[in-house]
Amino acid sequence: MEHGPNHVGLIPDGLRRWAKAHDTTLADAYLRGAHQVVDILKNLQGHGVRTVTVYNLSRANLGRTVDELDAVYQASMQFLTTLIPAAFDATICSVRLHGDRKALPDNYVAAAGDLEVAMTGTEFRINVLAAYDAYDELRDAHQRAQQTGSDIASTFEIGDVDLVIRTTAEPLLSGFLPLQSQYAQLYFLTTPLNDLTMDDVDQLIARYRGVPQLRGR
Repeated sequence: MEHGPNHVGLIPDGLRRWAKAHDTTLADAYLRGAHQVVDILKNLQGHGVRTVTVYNLSRANLGRTVDELDAVYQASMQFLTTLIPAAFDATICSVRLHGDRKALPDNYVAAAGDLEVAMTGTEFRINVLAAYDAYDELRDAHQRAQQTGSDIASTFEIGDVDLVIRTTAEPLLSGFLPLQSQYAQLYFLTTPLNDLTMDDVDQLIARYRGVPQLRGR
């Protein structure tokens, strides 16, 4: 029986479909999703997961409609300013924003920066990907490697992912940490984010632990 995972990637998805199916607004769907992500984070922390990387927005997502982006940003602000600080001990948990900060609203960047300063724990890390693009990440890592004379693999700020959970049946990573997810188990769910239960998450962790983690060996 394998232990872990140490690092889980979470791709919250299906919120537009959920809003349509439940005849509600995008703002309501995304806010419910923010609460749901916090519940999942707490659950994973309880399972001994050390790092969770949450895919908030890819750079490509920035091309969506203004109404949808507004809904995402409103929910994200609630997530950053209220939900995370209330749910996690700042001496245990840390938060880090990864992505092109210049492409994000100033209040979003400021809220993330406040969390980065306030939450300094080392036991549980939450990475938030926003305006993220894997090519940007690779270029940044290459520049750091050149500056320090290091191997490029050692200059990535996010480590290898063990398990990726996407709350949609579409078997796509959509640019989520492609290098770090080379040997991750990938779970694509038919249950949308807002309908996912913590029992579902427990079962995914148990499923992961029941599979030998060979990583190419």
